[in-house]
Amino acid sequence: MLQRESNLKINSMNSLKEYIKETGWAKLAAVMNIVGGILSMFGILSIPIGILAIIAGIKLWNTANNLENYKNTEKKEDLKEALNNLSDYFTWMGWMIALSLAILALVLGTILVMIVRIGIPSMSGPE
Repeated sequence: MLQRESNLKINSMNSLKEYIKETGWAKLAAVMNIVGGILSMFGILSIPIGILAIIAGIKLWNTANNLENYKNTEKKEDLKEALNNLSDYFTWMGWMIALSLAILALVLGTILVMIVRIGIPSMSGPE
């Protein structure tokens, strides 16, 4: 049986601190999610997607803050909260992607039905 060795060896919760890098990129992604969600709310069909994006962005922002707090204070509660927020972020993003695909399918299906019912004159051939 093959055994895999991991380069990441964590002996205590305190050693996790060295693996937590700067959270600037996470905060940038959170702001982009929130701004994108606000912009999405201008379309009627994309309002639910915008709401999900804003919630996901807030969860990611909270994750970054919790990781910064853990790095500074080493409180296990901050790390636990960061992981919970990160899990919530991925859940909200998953729902947003699923809803986006459903709306896309609805719009494309509607366009296809309209094309079939109305027809395209150039595709119908000579009369």
